[in-house]
Formats: sequence, C-alpha cells, structure tokens
Amino acid sequence: MRKLYSFITSLPFMAFLFLALAFSMAIATFVESSYGTSTARALVYNRHWFELLWALFALNLINNLIRYKFFTRKRLTLGLFHIAFIVMILGAAITRYFSFEGVMHIRENQSADFILSSEDYFYAGFERVEKVDVVRFSELTPKQFSAKFDVNGQKVKVKAVGFIQDAERKAIVSETGEPVIDFVFSAPGGEGMQSFSFRKGDVLDYPGFSAGFDVSDKRVINFFMQGDELFMTSNAQLEETTMATQETMAFSPGDTIPVKPMFLYGYSNFRFLVRSFMSKATFTAVKSQVETREDAVLIQISDGLKQQTVPVFGHSGVEPDTVRVPLGNSTLKLAYGALSVTVPFSIYLKEFELERYPGSKSPSSFASEVVLKDNEKGINKEIRIFMNNTLKHRGYKFFQSSYDVDEQGTILSVNHDFWGTWISYLGYALMIIGFITSLVNKGSYFQYLVRKLKESSAKTVLLIILFSGLVFSGSAQTGVGAAIPAVDKNVVKEFSKLWTQGVDGRIEPVSTLSSEIVRKVSRKSSLFGKSSDEVVLSMMAYPEIWRSMPIIKVSNKTLAASLGAKNKYITVQSLFDEQGNYKISDAVRAAYAKAPAFRNRVEKEYIYVDERVNICFMVFQGSMFHLFPRANKEDVWYSPGAKALEYSDGDSLFIQSGFQLLMQSAIENNNADAVQVLAAIANFQKKYGADLLPSETKKNAEMVFNNLNPFKRIFPFYLLFGFLLLLVLFVNIFRQKQLPRFLRISFFGLIILMFLVHTLGLILRWYISGHAPWSNGYESVVYVAWAAMLAGLVLGRKYPLVVGTAAFLSGISLFVAHLSWMNPEVTNLVPVLKSYWLTIHVAIITASYGFIGLSMFLGILVMILIVMRNKINQKKVSGFIDQLTTINEMSATVGLYFLTIGTFLGGIWANESWGRYWGWDPKETWSLITVVIYSFVVHMRLIPSLKGVYNYNVASIISFASVLMTYFGVNYYLTGLHSYGKGVADGVNPAFPAIIIVLAGLMIWAYIKDSKYEKENIDE
Repeated sequence: MRKLYSFITSLPFMAFLFLALAFSMAIATFVESSYGTSTARALVYNRHWFELLWALFALNLINNLIRYKFFTRKRLTLGLFHIAFIVMILGAAITRYFSFEGVMHIRENQSADFILSSEDYFYAGFERVEKVDVVRFSELTPKQFSAKFDVNGQKVKVKAVGFIQDAERKAIVSETGEPVIDFVFSAPGGEGMQSFSFRKGDVLDYPGFSAGFDVSDKRVINFFMQGDELFMTSNAQLEETTMATQETMAFSPGDTIPVKPMFLYGYSNFRFLVRSFMSKATFTAVKSQVETREDAVLIQISDGLKQQTVPVFGHSGVEPDTVRVPLGNSTLKLAYGALSVTVPFSIYLKEFELERYPGSKSPSSFASEVVLKDNEKGINKEIRIFMNNTLKHRGYKFFQSSYDVDEQGTILSVNHDFWGTWISYLGYALMIIGFITSLVNKGSYFQYLVRKLKESSAKTVLLIILFSGLVFSGSAQTGVGAAIPAVDKNVVKEFSKLWTQGVDGRIEPVSTLSSEIVRKVSRKSSLFGKSSDEVVLSMMAYPEIWRSMPIIKVSNKTLAASLGAKNKYITVQSLFDEQGNYKISDAVRAAYAKAPAFRNRVEKEYIYVDERVNICFMVFQGSMFHLFPRANKEDVWYSPGAKALEYSDGDSLFIQSGFQLLMQSAIENNNADAVQVLAAIANFQKKYGADLLPSETKKNAEMVFNNLNPFKRIFPFYLLFGFLLLLVLFVNIFRQKQLPRFLRISFFGLIILMFLVHTLGLILRWYISGHAPWSNGYESVVYVAWAAMLAGLVLGRKYPLVVGTAAFLSGISLFVAHLSWMNPEVTNLVPVLKSYWLTIHVAIITASYGFIGLSMFLGILVMILIVMRNKINQKKVSGFIDQLTTINEMSATVGLYFLTIGTFLGGIWANESWGRYWGWDPKETWSLITVVIYSFVVHMRLIPSLKGVYNYNVASIISFASVLMTYFGVNYYLTGLHSYGKGVADGVNPAFPAIIIVLAGLMIWAYIKDSKYEKENIDE
C-alpha cells in the first residue's frame, strides 16, 4: 500500500495525470461537437473514472505541497497558487454534487413558482413503487436506466435499450391503441406543409387556424367520431377538393362532413388534409431529418416470456408527458425530461423588453420586468432582470437567459449554488494573489530564471543593421482601370463623410461601408489606384463600365479556371450570357440546397462568388447604402430611390430622386452641385437622425482609422524587421563581432515605433467601436500580436534574438488577421458580451497567447541553433541556447499564469452572465486543456527522464498546437457557446500540414545533432 501511495503521489504520475486529463477532455470536445453535450457528459465528464483522475490529481498536489515545503515563508507565494487549485476542485465538487441548475419560463402577466431542472430524469412507477434516475441519454449511450417491478408476483424488467435524437412520432395500428388522426396543413406564407398527430383531447392552435379532436371547446375545425368513422364540423365555409380529379364541393358552416383521407380541404388561404385515420393506434418513434426538439427513449418491458418496446418522448429542459402502459391489472407510468422543482416564492412577469440595434433584427439587450412575491417573508418587490444583472433570493440566482420567439415570455436560468460558487471564487482569488506575489518573490522559480539570465554573458547582446528603402505596396492595376472616369476628390471626400446604417444596425461613416464592400468583393483595400470611397461612388455613377472590370475575386483555383478568371478575378458581365441569363444560377442553387457541412470547396466558392455579384448589383443600384433615417428609429433607414410615405412631399421626393441628381452631377462634372446634394443629405441625417448619430469626433476618428488601416500597414514591417534581425544575429554568431551601438538603438527604435502604432490602433478601434477590441476573431488575433510584441520587449530588453522573434511572430499574427476568412469589420456586441468581466477575461487570456506564442517561436529558434552548433562555435551557440531556453521558460511561465487566471475569470463571467461558471463548452474545455498541457511543460524540469534543454524546447513547440486548437480549431471547426467569436474558415489551409512536416523535420534533425553533441561531450 505504501508503494502504491508513493507511486500515485510521485512527480512522474503527476505528469501522467496532466496528459490523461488533457487527452480525455480533448476527446470529449470532439464527441460533443459530433454527438452533443449529453453524449460527452455520459462518456467522459460525468464518469467516475474522470472524477477519479481529478481526485488523484488533488491528492498528488496536496502530497507534493507538503513534500516540497510549499508552506514555508520562502515558497508560500507559489504555495498559494497551487493551493488555489485544491480549493477550486473542492468548489467544483460541491457544485457537482450539491448544487441545482434549471430554468424558469414565464409568460407576460403570468407567475411561476417552479423550476425545470437542467439535468434530465427518467421516471418509472408501478402502483406504489417508483424509481427516478438522473440520465444522460444519447445515441451512443442509450442504456442509462433500468428498474424492476413486481406484477402479480411476477418480476417485470423495465430498461432503456435505445435513444433517438430529434425523433418524430409515427402512428401505427395497434389493437390496444387509441384513435389517431395523421393531419397535414399549410398556412399562407408558411414554410410548406406541416404535420400534426391528433389524439382525443388534442388541440392545434395556429394564428388564424385551430383544430381539435373531441374537445369541448369548439375550434374552427372540430373532429369527432361516430362509431369507428371520423367526421368534422367547421365554423367557416369549407371547400373539399378531390386530389385525383380536382373536383370541388362546398360545405356551409356547421355541416357534418365525413372525413375522406387524402381529400384536400380549405378555407381562406389555409389548406389541410387527413393523411390517414386509425381508430386504434399507438405511436412509435422514427428518426427525423430535421430538428424536432423532441427525443425518444426506447423502453423494453419484459417479464421473461414476452416483451414489448415502448417509445417515451421527451427533451432536456422540458416538462415531460407521462406514458401509461397497461401491466396486469394496473398501469406502468413512464416519463422522460426535466424535473419540476417548486420554490417557496413566485415570480410574476409584468413585461418582457427586447431592444434591437436601430434598423436591425439583432438584439442589443433584453430584460424582464418582474415582481418577486414571497408571502412567507412578506416580500412584494419589483425587479428588473437583464443580462449581467441578476435576481438573488433565498440562495437562488435568476439570470436573463433567453426569451420566447413571440417576445411575450422570458426564460430565466436559475442557479442554487452558494457554497460551490464562493469556494470556487476563493480559489480564483488565491490563484491571482499567488501569481502576482510569485513573480516578485525572490525564492520563486521565476526569479531564479531572472537571476540566471542576468548572470549570463552580456556580450550576447547583438545588433542589426538599419534597413530602409523597401516599400510595401500592391499593384494598382492602373492599365486595366484607365477607362474608368475619375470622380472629383471633393465629391468623394464629402460622400465618405455621410452616415449610413450597416446590416447589423450600426451607424457608421460611408467610408467604413465602402471599405467593407471593396474588401468583400475583391479582397483588396483599393482597386485600380482608386480608394474604396471612389470605387463605390464610381460604381454607382458608371455601372456599365464596372460590369466589365475584373473586380470579383474567385479564390478556388478549380472554379476560377472554369469561369475563365484571369489572376483569380472575373467581371460581372462574364457571368451572364447574351440573353442576360445568370450562368452560375444552377450551381449556386445546388450549393445552397446542400447542408453547409456537406458542401465541398467549389460549392462554397460558388456561394461566395454569388454573394459578391449580388453586392455589386446592390452598389450599382445604390440600395447598399441606407442613408436616410426613418421617423421610427427602430426601422431600417431608407436607401436612395425608396418611397418614403411618412415624410412630407419635399423630403419624400428628395429621398426618391436626390441621389439620381448626385450621380448626374458627378457624371457631368458639376462638382459644386454634387457637393451641394451631399450637404443636403447630411442635413437630412442631422434633422431626422440626431438621436442616433455618433459624434463628429468619433466619425473623424473612424475615417482616420479606415484610411490608415494601421494593422495591415505595420505587419510587413514587423515581418521584415523581425526576419532581418534574426538573420543578422545568426550571421554574427559566427562572425563573433558586435555591431555599432547606434545601429542597435536605431533598430530597437523602429520596432518600438511599430509597437506604438499597433497600440494606438487598438486604442482607436476601442474608441470607435465603444467596446474592448478583442470581441471577435479578427480583433483578438490583432491583440495576440500586440501581446506577443509586448512579451518580447519586456523579456528581451537585452536580448535582440527575443525581440526579433517577437516582431516576426507579431507580423505573422497580423498577417493571419488579414486573411480572407477573418472579418475585420467593426460590429455591434451581442448582449452577453456587454460585461466588464468579459473585458478582463479576454484581455488576460488572449495576452497569454502572446507569451506562449513567443515561447513556441523561441523553441524553434533553439532547434535551429542546435542544428547549427558545431565544434568551432559550440561555446558561443550553447550560451545562446541556454539563454533563449531560460527566456522561453519565463515566457511560458508568465503565459501559463495569464492563461490560468484568464480561463477561470471566464468562469466568473459565465456565472455572472448566465448562472454557471463551468459547463464543459468546447472553448472553455480547450482552454483548460491548454492550461493542463502547459502545466506539464513547465514542470518537466522536475522529472529526471523529461528534463533537458532539447526536451523542453520540443515540448514548447508541440504544445502550441493546443493553443491553436483553443483559438482557431474550436472557433472555426467545432460547435459551442462561443459562436460570437467565429469567422468563416474553408477547411484546413494546405500550408498547415507543410509547416508541420518542416517543424517535425527540424526537431528530428536537432535531436540527431543534439545526441551527437552530448555523446562527444561525454567522450571528452
């Protein structure tokens, strides 16, 4: 037993636990993406073996805290950081085993005093014997329930044998069944035919249409039986149509009509038919091809001699219906769904309020005006619940989660977890305190690394030559665009200053929308030497010329070749034949007909090309720009040429024809008149949209940002300076000479200048958008680049190799940010992101990627140095390797601190926003996986078989794959709650496997060289 305890508390076993936990959680995220959350929970997260791994981790950690004396004064700060994890595991255990989560659904002017559990339950009851189990059914884990009952002295076994997600009820004839009507109807403007199955007492209510089967409350259509025959009456005049002959017959209101299967009936614009009627039927479950939000558990009932299978329908978070199955002289009751829990108070919904961004369907915020009623405590209090603002009462916390489609009801998520939450929060606090104090504690390993770095040779501070004269600019294609008439600069300038309403309702300068249009259509920031503002104004003035210009980007090589694209660009005109038929219409229609997951690259590109063509036509017609505010600020602004009935004749006429006058003036070079029209539009906007328009200062700032495009401008210089610095430093390793001091200062000055531009760009974007600039994929990559450069400047003040590596990494990051699948648009925030906890969480966790990315690049640099090391330079190169490895450890350590704190601060954000601080969403899970993997990396030095310069640097390279998966893989290829951070990625870039092969080759080569070097040193 002592040997077993010694083994499970050893450092090698700790390393095994790190890897086992990371691997388990990684597999679970892929299972969740493919089969749903319940499957992942059933197979991994809620299994006892997974709990055992965490328990062993806690035991191992407690033992090592004592063994290595982390409670001494010298090491207490680091001890606090590690104790925090034990506290958090304790808090998580309390939450897991003692807390309650659920939802409360309330309609307007109604009260609720019960909560539906977030966990699923299955109930089986026979006479006085009942069994209720928590279940996590999925198609991979259907056998989650079993029970035995005594029926007249005979044992009857009830067990789950199957599960159908998105099930559809199908009636089948059964001698012991009940009457069932298989009913189909269509509504005017509806989405085709809709099916419904009636049993006695069932009612179908649809706006303008209702039907019931043997109900006392009379409906428009009333079905009833006479003997075994089905009849109906109607309170409206019906028309019966024979499907085969199309003969019709009319029935007056109140007529008794014998129902004929497959005969079409109709009134007003509604149509319906009875597909079949079974006087004795029961329901079975079949898999539906569409989402039904109803699942089915297949329950097998057996007494040893005979058995039957009964489908029990239900769904997570929904109150279940009870299925009754005759057994002997009594009835077996079965139910699947959420458990209803009564609370000792009620909540009355006075009103649900949904605010949208003006002119958009996107919600800006939503809130519930409620009344808390607790008679026992004498409370009758009005409260407003909205995102990030909760109602707390009797240990329950109510969060604004969602709402009904008709916006007449609210859905509140509920949490009852006081101790679990606050113990976890205590763990977070200890972790932050431990992190901060460990960085400055002289006894910490981080400070040991700092001292080690200071003791290394100062002569390794090498410099770079000043590089100038290179200009990064794209071809303007002036030869192709020479036929396009120029538009007066003043007209373009005044046009760019107008306000317009974007698709998401954001009020922005025309300059912003113009740049988005040109970038969307051509993937360029300008065309033929013209700015984006001049391009779109010219497209409206000279549409015929622009139809013949190669402006539409076709990224896919196969499609580009089939469409006859030159340099991946085609004209709008080339997509139409002489009769005006759209050549790719069939291909586009076929692509849209496929589910997104099943579209190949060519089909996706057809859709993208079609979108670009549609944008071009909207620009040609002027309908892309919504320039004229509405009287009702919630309505979408008018585009030029619209009929504005709510305004006076003069204003209405101006909206309808004013822009045509602008185009005519621009074409005829009556520039003064054109400027006058633009001024009139600006005055119209101020007159009717003053309450919505941002300030002129913000407009000017956004236009400056658009014109500068700072992040795109600086990334070539980051790449250039970083690459040249590394190149020169590598050369000087062998020259063993230093460069003049003024060159070093000059180069560092250029790097710092780029960093300042980068910083000012982030600040400007923050001011323009009104929120922290890391709320979507593009912004967070830009921020990662900034954090990587900051890490390089902080950790590499005396080490140009580190600064050069950071600059190169930042350049690559900004390059990635400007790839075609990243969206650089400034957008409105979804309600859940309007939280200061989000700002803190994302800022810290994204900054960690910069430090960890620097660690990875330093690892690659060390691999290159190992390959280059020989007998002549080994002393100097080995010194560089030791120093870069030390900086690598420091960078990884800081990155791990930030990543850990950022991950768990995300838990606080989640808890304050929707009531749970951990839900095993793929994004948060991969963040935890990355924390675990880098914990393994920074602790490798404690395990003799894993320690060493080569092993550590290889681990720092390989482990970065987890960061890439956390950041890109989850956002773009898996499903989860973090969809607001998504972009659009079309498969895996072919360069990615090539990079993996190159890095693998480099690491193998370095291993061979390092082994040879170590052997030679031993022999000597």
